[in-house]
This record gives sequence, structure tokens and C-alpha cells, in this order.
Amino acid sequence: MNINKIQAQPNFYSTNSNKPKREFIDIIADNVKNPRDVNDCVAVPRGIFKAYIYLMAGSGLMTIANFIPQKCKAIKNSLNITGAVLNIISAVYFAKPFAVKGLAPTVKKDDI
Repeated sequence: MNINKIQAQPNFYSTNSNKPKREFIDIIADNVKNPRDVNDCVAVPRGIFKAYIYLMAGSGLMTIANFIPQKCKAIKNSLNITGAVLNIISAVYFAKPFAVKGLAPTVKKDDI
């Protein structure tokens, strides 16, 4: 989901070999069956989207751990700990834009 400048004259012989580093959100967006689900929705900052992904994964792991019987205590504890760590990472991503000053915005005014 990159924002590029609109060029008046397209350059078909571009030698730009710099490929931006792809994040896992880009991979998810590429594999969506209906691309309008990604492009037509309200824009959400990447950090908030990552926080939702981590929150859902952590909650899911903790829910799965509750259905494991007490006999498998090691698996149950490891799933609960992993879920708690993912929920903590989610809290960090939610709070980062408000707690850390001077972060670069997702879209810069010069890029548009």
C-alpha cells in the first residue's frame, strides 16, 4: 500500500531497482479475495492494525489454552504465556503513537 506521485509522463524505462521492504500486512493485503475490502475501507494506521492482529492472536491462543485438559499442563502454560506476550505487544502498538513523540506519520504531505 505505497503512495506514489502521479507522473504526467510515464517513464517505462525506469531503472529504479530499490524494492521497499515488504511487511506482513502487505502480504495479507495481497492475498485478500476481494481487493475492495482493503481499498474501500477507512484508512487505519499500520501500528493500530498490527495491534489488532496481535490482540486477536493472543486472545485466540489463550482461548485455545482454556480448552486443553489439565493433563497437558506444559502446553497449556506455554500457550497462555505466548498469548499474554502477544497481548502485551498489542498494548505497545496501541500506545506507541500516543506515548512516543516525533514519530513519522504514515503518509507524508510531500509524498502526495
